[in-house]
Amino acid sequence: MQHPTTGKQIWIQHIREILATGSPFCYKAITENKIFLLFAADTFRRCGHEVTIDIVPTQYSISCLILTILPKKTFIEFTLRRNDEPQEIISQIIKSNCTKVSLRGCGTVIQSLFEIMNWALHNGWYTDSTVISTLTHQTESSKQRNTTLNIVIRKG
Repeated sequence: MQHPTTGKQIWIQHIREILATGSPFCYKAITENKIFLLFAADTFRRCGHEVTIDIVPTQYSISCLILTILPKKTFIEFTLRRNDEPQEIISQIIKSNCTKVSLRGCGTVIQSLFEIMNWALHNGWYTDSTVISTLTHQTESSKQRNTTLNIVIRKG
């Protein structure tokens, strides 16, 4: 039996070799197991590489995963917490020299997200995407639903 992370490790090594040449990694997965490829791509995303994913239908009645990973590290993401200071996040964005930033916050932290957005939109950034969703936490006695806002900005 194959170890559950073996497939992921093989993809990571393959992707790393291609990115080391300065070329983007581009792959179209139709029939094989897409899970390990996606797990490997997330490893690179967390390291600052921009990852784009598209899922499209095919004539074979299965979906096709189209994945691109760029060689330069131009992406950073923040999950805002209650004790995070918006000005500190802004400072980190400035120091990072990234061109794409993901900002995510739940509940009252969304106010801090808007403070960061006020700065960004007036300093050469634009909104690439915005997604509102609900994060549900189940406790013994009830469900707590937190409004979650995820905004991706790009340097224009």
